[in-house]
Amino acid sequence: MTGMDETKLLALIESVFNGQRRTLSMVEAAIEKFGSIEIEITKLNRKMNSLHELASQHHSETSTRLGAIISRLDEAETMLDERSRDIKRTQIEVVGQYNEVLTALQDAANAMRIAEDLNTRLIAVESKLSLG
Repeated sequence: MTGMDETKLLALIESVFNGQRRTLSMVEAAIEKFGSIEIEITKLNRKMNSLHELASQHHSETSTRLGAIISRLDEAETMLDERSRDIKRTQIEVVGQYNEVLTALQDAANAMRIAEDLNTRLIAVESKLSLG
């Protein structure tokens, strides 16, 4: 090997080392980037977990409130049904009383006709007696 060949070989070896240094620098930079990305992903995971917990709590509260509202609506519906039955019973009673009042009025009207007829006959009898 001549001096010139050795110089070329040394230059090539130096080039390879320089390439490896650059590659190593890029690998280090990539590792740092991946490390910072991993940290950000960890932060995001924590935030997502806390958001998930918060959403679960709100869902639980909402479900509890919704259950209470449904229970109140059921109670109100039951009470309305009872009041509706009370109104129907009262309506039947009122119609019965109305019919009784109508019957009493009809009986009173008949009694008045009979009394007027009787009064007319009595007047006729008195008139015959006073003439007689």
